[in-house]
Amino acid sequence: MVSTCLVIGAGGYIGRPLVAALVGAGHGVRAMGRSLDPEDVPGGVTVLRGDARVPVAVAAAVAGVDVVYHLVHSMAGDDFVSVDDEIARVVAKAAVEAGVRQVVYLGGPRPGGDDVSAHLASRAGVGDVFLRAPVPALVLQASMIIGAGSASLDLLARASRAAPVLLAPPWMDNRSRPVALDDVLHHLVAAAGAAPRNETVELAGPETVTYLDLVQRYARVARLRRRVPVPIPPLPDGPTATAVSVFSPLPAPLVRALLESLRHDLVPDPAAVAAPPPGGATSVDQALRAALGLPAPEAPPSIAPGLRTDHREVASASTDTGLWRVITDIGGAAGWHTIPGAWALRGAIDHVIGGVGLHRGRPERLAEGDSVDSWTVVERDDERRVLVLRADMRLPGKAWLTLRARPGPAADESVLEQTVTYQPDGVAGTLYWYANKPAHDVVFGLMARGIAHAAERAPLG
Repeated sequence: MVSTCLVIGAGGYIGRPLVAALVGAGHGVRAMGRSLDPEDVPGGVTVLRGDARVPVAVAAAVAGVDVVYHLVHSMAGDDFVSVDDEIARVVAKAAVEAGVRQVVYLGGPRPGGDDVSAHLASRAGVGDVFLRAPVPALVLQASMIIGAGSASLDLLARASRAAPVLLAPPWMDNRSRPVALDDVLHHLVAAAGAAPRNETVELAGPETVTYLDLVQRYARVARLRRRVPVPIPPLPDGPTATAVSVFSPLPAPLVRALLESLRHDLVPDPAAVAAPPPGGATSVDQALRAALGLPAPEAPPSIAPGLRTDHREVASASTDTGLWRVITDIGGAAGWHTIPGAWALRGAIDHVIGGVGLHRGRPERLAEGDSVDSWTVVERDDERRVLVLRADMRLPGKAWLTLRARPGPAADESVLEQTVTYQPDGVAGTLYWYANKPAHDVVFGLMARGIAHAAERAPLG
């Protein structure tokens, strides 16, 4: 179904890519904002400059529209609660009078309890305005959206980059399920071609993480040292917001609203979470990489000056399916199946020289762009059963680890292929390879045998 869509708040960090996505999906689009530049929108989009608080301007914008997207959040001033409510009522009334088929509102979660932050209470209130109006309203709720331009991501980045030591008040242990901007756009665009709905739907990513986890994950993806958390008592929101705004382009009222919201546990009811986009939900690491504009991790070269490789094969008394399961579970709590403490020691040395070596953890299911301790997934091919990892520790060169599970001579046998590829950076890189080769032969040799034996011990299924 092709629709004519109006995006109110089209100049925001969600509005801009949404306009482009709707155009790409073949819908007609009008983009409304107070200071929207026509050069910032794709060709064919009608640009409407206007204030959503003005009924005449909104009425003119919604005339002849099928779907209205409401993306306005006026958090720049202390009166944002009343302003958001006023705008929502203006839009809801105009939608009724214009015969709009569907209103789509992107809001925030609704935590339980009485002590709800003004920011979250305001978003819930706006959603209720639309749900009670005659026009069907699809209210999409997300705790944190990870995308370029997000105010929440800006705070996360500043906390990650400020210093190796991180002040950690108690609310840093609160949890949320951050969702990638691309996944949010998928659900927003899908609403333009769907039958009208009047309901609330949760948008959430595949991982439940604490805010401290998020800071560490940002630091890891940005290839910064692991932050050292220092527990401190709760800090007052007002002075904290003022201090943060001095070093940030974000206004103090917005910072305060975001800080107040962090004091809630924002994990949605799993039964209310929307189904993930085709291909699966985007992990936190992948979302952060996209928000930071990082390119896909490069694959190991087949030819390069001074290229060194170490290839070994180990038979396993397990099926290739069982061996592949062990390979794709590598890292994090499962470890690396080699000398205990070997990678921890190497990681500690890397941390001292400014690297990512002390970072630990991985998502439940690995995909390209995900971090696995101090490695990044370059490729995961389930059909060929190949996993390629890039080393992110500081080296005088680049290194990759390729693991492959292939069938063995018998049905219940398999073979692990393990290849280390190293591209040295000049003479220093070559000397590093030869100086460390004896230790690497031991560590990687035991790793290959350890993975094969782990597959043999793993339960079938």
